[in-house]
Amino acid sequence: MVLSIFFSLTMIVGITYAVTKKNLHIFEILFLWMIILIIHHNFVTITTVNLHLFRFADRLPFYWTIVFERVVLIPLLIVYYFDRMVVRRPYQKWVWLPFGILLLTGLEYLTVNLDLFSYERWKFWWSPIEWLVLFLLVHYSWLWFRSRLRKEMA
Repeated sequence: MVLSIFFSLTMIVGITYAVTKKNLHIFEILFLWMIILIIHHNFVTITTVNLHLFRFADRLPFYWTIVFERVVLIPLLIVYYFDRMVVRRPYQKWVWLPFGILLLTGLEYLTVNLDLFSYERWKFWWSPIEWLVLFLLVHYSWLWFRSRLRKEMA
C-alpha cells in the first residue's frame, strides 16, 4: 500500500516533468540530480543512520519505499523546482523557496505518519532547516556548474 502511494506520486511528478518544456540543459539536470543524491541520499542518510537520528522500518517493502523516495522522488521534485525557477526573476526564486521547503517537509511528514521511519533523536522542526541547507548547497553548486558550462560552450 505504502509503496503504491509513493510510486503513484513519483509517476505523477515524473510524467508532469517529462511533458513540460525544459528550461535546463540536460547536463544541468544530470548535475543537479547527482548533487542532490550526493548530499541528501548519501551524506544525510549515512549521518542520520550512524548517529541514530532516524529509525528506519525493518520490513523490506518499507525499506524499498524509502530508497525509492530518496533516490527518485525527492531529486525529481528538487530538479523540477530548479527547472521552473530558471525563468523567474531573482526575487521570485526566493519567494517560491518556502513553498519548496514546505513541500519536502510535508513529504517527510507523510513518510513519518506512514511509519516508513521514525524520529529517535531528530526534531521535526530541524527538517525545514535541512531542506533549506540542501536547497542552498544545490543552488550555489548549480550556479558554479552553469558558469563552467557556459565557458565550455563559448
